Amino acid sequence: MVKNTPFLIRNLPNDKKEEAKNDLNTIETIYNLQKELEFYKSIFKRYTNSAIFNLSIKTINGKRIWYDKVMDRMNLLDHLDEDEEVIEWKKPIRCER
Repeated sequence: MVKNTPFLIRNLPNDKKEEAKNDLNTIETIYNLQKELEFYKSIFKRYTNSAIFNLSIKTINGKRIWYDKVMDRMNLLDHLDEDEEVIEWKKPIRCER
């Protein structure tokens, strides 16, 4: 029978199990925060000539990316996962006289 906790934690005494599970949750939280930090740092790698207020966080197949709605108008637009904002961006712009 496979349980959700790792083998070493299952074999600990009951009073130590909760402490070990909390440590695992803390490690997982730190890992997720590090991934989040790396994503936000990546803004400076590609978009050195973009204004920050033009950038949006969008997804392609569930993976988060930075999308510049001014500079990358058509390059990535067709590949983005659709949400309300992307659908609005894809609508043609009417010419005005």
